[in-house]
Amino acid sequence: MLKDLPPTIGTGLHGSIPPRRYWAYYTWQEIDAIAKSDPNATAVINIGAVEQHGPHLPLITDTLVGMELLGGALARLSDDVMVLALPPTNFGKSTEHHDFPGTLTFSGETLRMVLKDIGTSVARSGFSKLVLLGSHGGNVGTLDDFFRDLRIETDMRVFKIFLGGIGQVPGLVAPAEAAIAMHSGDTETSMVRHLTPELVHMDRAEGWIFDPTPDIGYSFKGNDVIEAWIASDLSRTGAIGNPHPSSAEKGKIMCEAKAARLAELLEAIYRSPKREVRQAPKDQEDRR
Repeated sequence: MLKDLPPTIGTGLHGSIPPRRYWAYYTWQEIDAIAKSDPNATAVINIGAVEQHGPHLPLITDTLVGMELLGGALARLSDDVMVLALPPTNFGKSTEHHDFPGTLTFSGETLRMVLKDIGTSVARSGFSKLVLLGSHGGNVGTLDDFFRDLRIETDMRVFKIFLGGIGQVPGLVAPAEAAIAMHSGDTETSMVRHLTPELVHMDRAEGWIFDPTPDIGYSFKGNDVIEAWIASDLSRTGAIGNPHPSSAEKGKIMCEAKAARLAELLEAIYRSPKREVRQAPKDQEDRR
């Protein structure tokens, strides 16, 4: 059962997460009771980043967006859906941004070990499902490579969701921008302008649009040949894309669509029964 807590608590440690859905506000006996009474009890952790986001967005952009959208999603869930948010990692694998001051990064190996230790702790607490919620694109490769290992290590059901890939709203971002933008362009800038406008400095905004390598016609995104890159290869400012068409109005639409879709996915994960392994029929007769 969810804890009976007021919607606001003075510590503020939960950020935008509804306090009654914040793992760390429970006692150990309460977590134990939840795990023993609900075989589908699910924990979700936002794996964010603290890294440069061009001249106009704060270093905390990825974690900020991830936690705000997670909070919005959890607020949409009914009380019978037992999903609790773990405190976020805050840091992620941001080595591609290391040339820019302010970036704080784990190595891929460190991030894997952090997630292993957290996942093991969640499993030891009796929860059966863990959701890795990625809000920084640089973490995607590490999660892709590692989340199956985490399933083996913990014997939990482990899921991954990348916020950038869900809740898309067609037509909000120009196709040319969507094709090349990766970082601090129209989409990210719009969302942060909606969520925390006081942290956005549009007077300093200066994006950058890279060109495909002309000799063999490949680029850095969405092609058959992709070259390893770091942010300074693609941008002088750290922003990869065009922030100027952004708006808080667009950001609100984007955030609401992503939070709504995330809520749907978290509820589906919680309600999903344990997978059954069935033997394939031996012959046509068995299929009748």
